[in-house]
Amino acid sequence: MGECTSREEVLSIQKTKCNGENSSYAQRMKRTREIAAEARGLTKLSQVMFAKILGVHPSVISHIEAGTTRIQPEVARIIERETGVRQAWLLTGDGPTGQEGFDSRGAQLGPFTSGTAPFSFVPKVKSVLDKATGQLIAEEAGQELYSFRTDWLQRKGCIPRMRLAGISGDSMFPTLVDGDLVLIDMSRNEPLDGKIMAVGIENILYIKRLRVSPEGLFLVSDNRAVYEPWRLSLETANFLGLVVWHCGEL
Repeated sequence: MGECTSREEVLSIQKTKCNGENSSYAQRMKRTREIAAEARGLTKLSQVMFAKILGVHPSVISHIEAGTTRIQPEVARIIERETGVRQAWLLTGDGPTGQEGFDSRGAQLGPFTSGTAPFSFVPKVKSVLDKATGQLIAEEAGQELYSFRTDWLQRKGCIPRMRLAGISGDSMFPTLVDGDLVLIDMSRNEPLDGKIMAVGIENILYIKRLRVSPEGLFLVSDNRAVYEPWRLSLETANFLGLVVWHCGEL
């Protein structure tokens, strides 16, 4: 465990009777799920998706959070490995939440590992924006998460600010085609001439090439034989991020 607490001491502490969703185990597991969501730039992470990240059956998470079972040492070991949340805190509630180098809210939590290569998750977003904030919305219940090698993502930009979006239609053909996925770095949201950017207009997400000229800002489709440039209004356009990568089927 990397802690001074022995297995016997842990089991002794765990003799405390569970008390439904108010049990200490349930509360610590819920907080761990929140930390994992925050580390991945999500507002929430479903029990099913969290179980998928950990490689355990969803019932393991649901039973703990319902207060019908305790957190077992083997589960705590997996959680520490995949999220950085300490085993000792999960099992006993003692000490800080995170390992050395992590704050109590998990802001610096590292990626999960598979073999020797570290990976990070990037959430997929909807094509519509939040009406109140004008920001991107993750797919329902955080189900759409995609894993990438962390070192590769770091070369592309700011990992916590990255999002994936799907392409629909043929306006960006042949560069992007219907069904492609694009990776957006939301930390780079200044208008960049000639670059493909994610732009929000009237709560709709557009993936277009940007043209900056003395005449103004324009969204330009690569399929220029069909689609004319679209002049932007700075009052209504919301520059959300830079497209740094795309993929699609052959």
